[in-house]
Amino acid sequence: MMLTRSDSLDIRFRGTRSFAGLMELYENNYIYMRRLMPERESIGEEAVSSPDGGVDLHLRVMECCPYTTTLSLTHLFDDGSVTAPDLFVRVYHDARVAEVLPDSPLHHFRLWNADEQPDPRSLTWRWEVNRFLNRWLRYCLGEGHHFGVESYAR
Repeated sequence: MMLTRSDSLDIRFRGTRSFAGLMELYENNYIYMRRLMPERESIGEEAVSSPDGGVDLHLRVMECCPYTTTLSLTHLFDDGSVTAPDLFVRVYHDARVAEVLPDSPLHHFRLWNADEQPDPRSLTWRWEVNRFLNRWLRYCLGEGHHFGVESYAR
């Protein structure tokens, strides 16, 4: 069965800001990452998704291990000098979860309405950035972004 664009965006996060809810968010992020890159092995170390009329999405594999893949995901602006957002994401293939890593360079944009951003080890920080990743991945999929198998995201 092939997924259509409307089918690919039907997962909605309904959890609370608990640890269990955060794990559900990680699971949803994994599902979206798999829709974005259904066959990790087919994309190589770097790939660019260029949907018609959209901004290019750049993916760079930073580390690939048997059970995890760590990657950078970003849009490039101003001839490649500005990356926004620029997230480092670790995909845990065995646990089927994906999370934003604390060392992601998030200085180009503000996620919080506060003078200082929360500690990256805190539950608050993890909620904010992973919720952002969830929405950004849904947006990217809706725009037609995909890496690897051409027919998957159509």
